[in-house]
Amino acid sequence: MKDLRKAPFFRPIDGVVDDAISFLQSNSLMLVATADLHSILALGFLESALLDKGVSYSRRILPPSSHIPPDEMNFIPEQGGSNILFVDAFGRIETLPKDAFLLASKHVEVEFNHSKTKRRGSVDVVLQSSAIAFTIAPKGERTKRCRPYSGCGQWLMESLDTTMDPIHTMIRDFLRDEGTIQVCPLPEVEDASVDMMPQASPRRLQRLQKLWKDMDASARAQALSEYSLPLLSSEGLSTARLEELIWKSMKIPNTATDLATTLHRLLKKWPQDADDAVIHAGRLLDEFLRTGGLASSTD
Repeated sequence: MKDLRKAPFFRPIDGVVDDAISFLQSNSLMLVATADLHSILALGFLESALLDKGVSYSRRILPPSSHIPPDEMNFIPEQGGSNILFVDAFGRIETLPKDAFLLASKHVEVEFNHSKTKRRGSVDVVLQSSAIAFTIAPKGERTKRCRPYSGCGQWLMESLDTTMDPIHTMIRDFLRDEGTIQVCPLPEVEDASVDMMPQASPRRLQRLQKLWKDMDASARAQALSEYSLPLLSSEGLSTARLEELIWKSMKIPNTATDLATTLHRLLKKWPQDADDAVIHAGRLLDEFLRTGGLASSTD
């Protein structure tokens, strides 16, 4: 694995990552997050590294962010004698209690290699947690297993619903280049869900998958263009996200399902009840730490 902190989007926030790593060495450490998939993914990276390094900690999962009133900004529980790191995936916290550290998305400006135009984006908590985990335990087995999910937080953010997310593009290509994930067109994903794409036809995709191997590059491009054309008018699906789903699916090597499908299925099954969500999130996190995978069901 390469050091994520050497990627250009980490340079502006390198000090934040250093501060987080230092805090994670605290005595009586407690990790706290809400029972949301975004937060649990970040927590998984942090816990994996701490377990690999043999650092003691405790965990507390709060109700999902959607169950916390919008005007309640300071809901981190005080734990006497504990140093709390709170994963704030949704930017809810305004004031930190004593002996607490906040891990939240950070705004950055970046440039692509072929352009001098600066683009704005946010480095989310999952991506930060992945970089922190690598620094703490670069050779840890759990940390290595989590690595393919480093860009999943960027996918879960709303930025791709309006325009291209430069950080998503950069981390996708970073993980592809190091061999952690594969980036491929939709027909090359054996078990892909089209539920994310209104008006998409599962039957047409199945037919396309059967013919795919016998097509040359030109025929494949034409077929994918014809498949995606009706989807461009779909409400609730941006062109940027559609392009990623159709042409640049992210998948772990030697697996049948792409990462977007995995996240989509997890979100669909996420409990609506607050208590059930807390239990579900804890089970999912335990499974993630044990296997390095995200099962669509933890029943």
